Amino acid sequence: MTAIRHLTAWARAALATVAFFALAGSWASGQTDEERPEWNQPAPAFRILGNIHYVGTNELAAYLLTTPEGHILIDGGLPESAPLIEASIRKLGFKVEDVKILLTTQAHFDHVGSLAALAKDSGGQVMVMVGDQEIVEQGGKGDYLFGDKPSFPATQVARVLRDGTPVTLGGTTLIAIATPGHTRGCTTFTTSVEEDGRPLLVVFPGSTSVNPGTRLVKHESYPGIKADYEQTFATLSSLAPDVFLGAHTGFFDLAGKRERLLKGEKPNPFIDPAGYKKWIQEMKSRFDKLVAEEAAQ
Repeated sequence: MTAIRHLTAWARAALATVAFFALAGSWASGQTDEERPEWNQPAPAFRILGNIHYVGTNELAAYLLTTPEGHILIDGGLPESAPLIEASIRKLGFKVEDVKILLTTQAHFDHVGSLAALAKDSGGQVMVMVGDQEIVEQGGKGDYLFGDKPSFPATQVARVLRDGTPVTLGGTTLIAIATPGHTRGCTTFTTSVEEDGRPLLVVFPGSTSVNPGTRLVKHESYPGIKADYEQTFATLSSLAPDVFLGAHTGFFDLAGKRERLLKGEKPNPFIDPAGYKKWIQEMKSRFDKLVAEEAAQ
């Protein structure tokens, strides 16, 4: 227990991810919700900065970007996360029906599981990066790691994104950046906001962890996966955001930063360029270690 308490936030989240995906196959076969990890608990909804709000669960992030012409939602948690996300949107004083665009950073059931319900309830358009669109439309079937068992409700994709595609609504523009590896169409989004008169670059990075069972060197999980990861790390390293908001709250200490924010800390604690660099370095080191271990087998 002592060793676990001394782990960094991202490492604790990574260990939880290992346990979570180790059970993915059994869930797809019909395991009950009560047997799932405690990643779907309610979390406070709040404004992070600019027009960006947190509406996710205790661990699975979801972000609402509000505009005068409707709203953009990034990621959606598990299939049973939809009611929690919708409740958070309403608690902030916004309408679910005003969500016009639904995006995702990765086509895994713990991030797109509720997309079908959210799209139905909002009437918004689902937009997904090339490489992940078929997985979303097939409910998880065809995933390079999990195979052909459906693991979440299938969702029709209204627009397929490509590297560099802008997504614009009501004066807010997000740039979709292809960062494959974790999934074939894993996506990072960037945008700019203003906080206290200061322009800030915000990045929503796609996950860079390597799930258990993934092959990177010998008998690759898909051709070129190692090169994809390497290019993704190079791409993410080239960015210099003021704020980074990950798909898992543990990757950037959302709870700790939220507490500091609500206490009135200035500058906004979510402004954390050093934390972003540290996260990239730690995830790259973890990836390099896995590659070396596999190559030595």
